[in-house]
Amino acid sequence: MTNQYQDIDFGTVHITVNPRAHRFIMRPMVGGLRVTVPGYYMVSLGEVKAVVDKHRVALLRNWQKVNARPAMSEDDIKRLRHFAKQYLPIRVAELAQEYNFQYTSLKIQSSRTRWGSCSGTNAINLSLFLMKVPEHLIDYVILHELCHTVHHDHSPRFWALMDEVTQGKAKEMRKQLKEYTTG
Repeated sequence: MTNQYQDIDFGTVHITVNPRAHRFIMRPMVGGLRVTVPGYYMVSLGEVKAVVDKHRVALLRNWQKVNARPAMSEDDIKRLRHFAKQYLPIRVAELAQEYNFQYTSLKIQSSRTRWGSCSGTNAINLSLFLMKVPEHLIDYVILHELCHTVHHDHSPRFWALMDEVTQGKAKEMRKQLKEYTTG
């Protein structure tokens, strides 16, 4: 299978195979679309095109939002990084102490595909683009990653813990966060 093709609506569709993926993941990008496919079985280019076609209307709506945003300059990103490095470590430490979570390290990176992650050794990574969202959603992402230090999955136990630390608003806040993008 080729790793990209041209689409009449999206331009270049980039295809990546991820052995950890359990389903197709489609992310609109400026000037294109990224499709991540599960690596546990062989996927043909025709199957990828069929999945894109099946979700074309919703993808186009999201793609148009992404492509309507002005691109951030390098100076803007430097400012965000500066503020993120000042604010996020303090806030992570405060929330970890408040809810009695333990993490091993914190990195702030320029990730454009996810807000944060937590490794198996409880090392937390956060995107500097978190600084573009409201404070309560920054806290939501931090708490999400801190909950992963207890449950390294998205099991019902994980979501029960998320509801506990967000006063039952985990799903509502998750929905709100989808209104924002990392880039």
